[in-house]
Amino acid sequence: MHLKTVLAWLLPLVLLTLAAVATLGVDLPTEMSIRAEILWQLRLPRLLLALTAGAGLAVCGCVMQALFRNPLAEPALLGVSSGASLGAALLVVSGMAASWLTPLAAFAGGLLATALATALASPRQPASLLLAGVAINALCGSLLALVHYFASPDVLRSIIFWSMGSFAQASWPQLALAAPLLLLVTAWLVRDWRLLDALLLGEAEAFHLGFDVRRARYRLVLLVTLLVGVLVAYCGLIGFVGLLAPHLLRLLVGAGHRRLLPLAALSGAVLVGWADWLAAHLLAPTELPVGLITSLLGGPFFLWLLMRQMREAAC
Repeated sequence: MHLKTVLAWLLPLVLLTLAAVATLGVDLPTEMSIRAEILWQLRLPRLLLALTAGAGLAVCGCVMQALFRNPLAEPALLGVSSGASLGAALLVVSGMAASWLTPLAAFAGGLLATALATALASPRQPASLLLAGVAINALCGSLLALVHYFASPDVLRSIIFWSMGSFAQASWPQLALAAPLLLLVTAWLVRDWRLLDALLLGEAEAFHLGFDVRRARYRLVLLVTLLVGVLVAYCGLIGFVGLLAPHLLRLLVGAGHRRLLPLAALSGAVLVGWADWLAAHLLAPTELPVGLITSLLGGPFFLWLLMRQMREAAC
């Protein structure tokens, strides 16, 4: 096996183990009953949900970048995240929030945002879907600001902290939905690795290779919407994971999705797992939003990618 491939598997596994030890084994009481309760009810579901969210966002980032042939693409591009956030926030402000209603409202908001972006885009111009996603993001952001304006102070504080990304409310019922969904969507996408590789060549080339590009595009968008919508409902907005993890892995294993998808999922899990640990311990006992940590990491990386793409276009 190639040395870079070995490193691509080994390094995330080591970091994942360290993240688990750091999250589960730090500052626990000595009394065994209290220790077990904290581990089982608080820290373990929080860790597993963080790993699930990171893996899901990274996988969706891989798909978006292949679908649009754009290295800057990520799950929030279609307005899925902002639409899901708006749907959940509206439900919370209305006072009807419940454990099963919130993800449903978030998924509905994400699906509506994706449907609007898809309807506004031209089937003959895949790049127009990117522009439509930007417009939907701006619209959802404005409506979310309006929701903040009318929310009570306590509800507003909760919405703002959640919308910036948090695993503080992680629970086993949330994990029972998010983890199987991640496994199913990832397995489906890994099965479609040839399609994703073909899309990197262009839609015309993929069509000539025998793929139904139009149906495949809608199927991929729906899968990404479903997974991201559920993750946003439980975790809030966590940006740049779908940008960072796939790019770092491509440097080691190349662009082939058969290896890239599972490795990106593993690396995304490591990234969000450590980001959540930093958010909880950096200014303890004050907890920072996880999305703030990932934005501090991903923002400079995004700017570097943008400048690199501009230089390549100018050459």
